[in-house]
Amino acid sequence: MLTITTCKTYPSAPQNLIPVQTQLSNQGIPTQFLPWQETLQSHFILPLAAWDYANFYDEFTQWIKQHKNAFINPAELMLWNSHKGYLCDLQNWGINVIPTIICSTKTSEILTALERQDWPEFVIKPAVGQSGNLVTKLKQGEALPDLSLYGEQVVLQPFIPEVAINGEISLIFFNGVFSHAIRRQPPQNEWRANSQYKVEIIPVEVHRHIIETARHVLYKLPEMPVYARVDGTIIDSTFLLNELELIEPALYLDRWEGATERFVDVLKARILK
Repeated sequence: MLTITTCKTYPSAPQNLIPVQTQLSNQGIPTQFLPWQETLQSHFILPLAAWDYANFYDEFTQWIKQHKNAFINPAELMLWNSHKGYLCDLQNWGINVIPTIICSTKTSEILTALERQDWPEFVIKPAVGQSGNLVTKLKQGEALPDLSLYGEQVVLQPFIPEVAINGEISLIFFNGVFSHAIRRQPPQNEWRANSQYKVEIIPVEVHRHIIETARHVLYKLPEMPVYARVDGTIIDSTFLLNELELIEPALYLDRWEGATERFVDVLKARILK
């Protein structure tokens, strides 16, 4: 049995994952949707719609540890990926990442960190967060937001105007093999490329060197994920990594012909091995 987990906050099965369930079930692999909070026993777990985990982070990480052998992606990789400190690791491993600082939610610590940077505008976000929640853009010297909402740590990054202009490119890989790409284009006067901000989803062809740059990120990991979404912005033909999504990324399977079938084949191989 494969359980594709949703969550109590959004319990319904996402429309673009229903064909995955149908195709797997038709091929002899029973598949169900269930909120992650209600997943008691399942041989295999795919947490693709666990969209509220940041609000229940301790419970979620405990749940991953509890079912660590059942996940399609390695549990240790997902735990690492659940806190945005992973961006600092990738930075240290030589990946071209949007510059990232992690610090506590003490105002003095944040201001000290910002003083050391030459960032006219910067972005502050929770170190554990989803869907662009609480992501705020500020100019140097502006008052910080209510830090009590941000959890224990925050991420500080320079504002990259190209994200608003060029949008964000998401490259989807299965077992390290490139499947398809989409561009997430923010609407006018918006700079966040998250789905809740009414981004336009555009299937795109990307240059081979961009695919290779994104694939290189995956080869830096201790294990190859079964599914991964590598998000970045292209600036002067250079790929700048914004996020690496290994837990519950939208995979945009419905936007490319054959993408659902490719994903189903990879899941089937993982489950039946």
